[in-house]
Amino acid sequence: MRPLLPGLLAAAAWSGAAQAQDLVSRETFAGVVDVRAYAADGEESWVDDAYGKARYGDGAGLDLGEATLAWRPRLNWEWDATVVAQVQPDQTNGVDLGEAFVSYRPVPRGPVRLRMRAGLYYPEISLEHEGPGWTLVDTLTPSAINSWVGEEVKVAGAEATVSGELDGGRTLSATAGGFWLGDTAGTLLTFRGWAMHDLRSTAFGRFPLPPLSPFMATKQPRFTTSLLELDDNIGWYARAEWTSGPVRLNALYYDNMGDLISVNSDKEWSWDTRFWALGADVWVSDRTRLRAQAVSGVTLMGYATPEVWIDVEYRAAYLMLTHTLGDGAVSGRLDVFETEDNTWQAIDPNQEDGWALTAAWRHPLRDRLDLVLEALHIESDRPSRVTAGVSPEQSQTVVQSALRFRF
Repeated sequence: MRPLLPGLLAAAAWSGAAQAQDLVSRETFAGVVDVRAYAADGEESWVDDAYGKARYGDGAGLDLGEATLAWRPRLNWEWDATVVAQVQPDQTNGVDLGEAFVSYRPVPRGPVRLRMRAGLYYPEISLEHEGPGWTLVDTLTPSAINSWVGEEVKVAGAEATVSGELDGGRTLSATAGGFWLGDTAGTLLTFRGWAMHDLRSTAFGRFPLPPLSPFMATKQPRFTTSLLELDDNIGWYARAEWTSGPVRLNALYYDNMGDLISVNSDKEWSWDTRFWALGADVWVSDRTRLRAQAVSGVTLMGYATPEVWIDVEYRAAYLMLTHTLGDGAVSGRLDVFETEDNTWQAIDPNQEDGWALTAAWRHPLRDRLDLVLEALHIESDRPSRVTAGVSPEQSQTVVQSALRFRF
């Protein structure tokens, strides 16, 4: 990935340097700065090496939620680039690279359109991250599904999308992509379980893991690196989307093609992680929007002795309703999630189930400055919490307020 991006940038710039080039102007920069106050009950957060599902655990305080800067230079009429820098105090690297990719959109010469991109980016899965640099707009906390996408589903690769118009104003598109550096996807989902937070993986960062069972403590470190290549296999995904007026439906299949047994000196493993993701985005009226997503998949890791060490099925879904109020909005979301452990449950239980409710209000205070209030309640049951000496069943409520400056 490192030599790929500079080469593509140079080629794109050379191919049309004099045509509508805009490398550094006000229009090429966008970003978000989020200053936050929070209060939470319940258990300690997973960010602090525990099992808590939210970003904040028992306590209250002030925090820099994030600072994100997205630079999008236009190289010519058909090529542009995106580079995202992130400041996240709860990440191992407080300042790091979020995304970096080039995009190619040739001028259409018929009913079929083509677009391509290559570099470090998120596959098109989330219906919630609509701000610059893959940030949120309507809430402070994404769904369980898109929290996990933000942690473990970023890719370094390339994709191509072909789209065309059908009768009646409908459109259909198909995307295919191949990628590297996705070998550890599934680690967090297995050992910590689902979570709900707005932290995102970075090019060089990693995430902590909660206490591991005695069975896994000698096989896996207490951290996971989100972007890592161990087995030299190329993963892939395919996506289809259909739109008709206010209705948008999509489906995606992802397979990182992990070999289960490749491992580095830190004892981080190549996982075999696959899933289906289905999404629906419907404008019920001019002011009311309904979003829904569901994910179902499996992740495996380790040697067959006689069973593989890890064989976990996972499922999650959410339903979200947003109603605009002037330039602001109110949102409500219901999440359900679970994992099902198919191996070694007696010595390494990784199953769980839970649900969550989120309510948020976004209100503009002035141009580019919003006040966002959010209440999040999570209920979950995870037997492996006994490893840390706490009850398997946990309940938590987090209340947050944020001043969000957009530029």
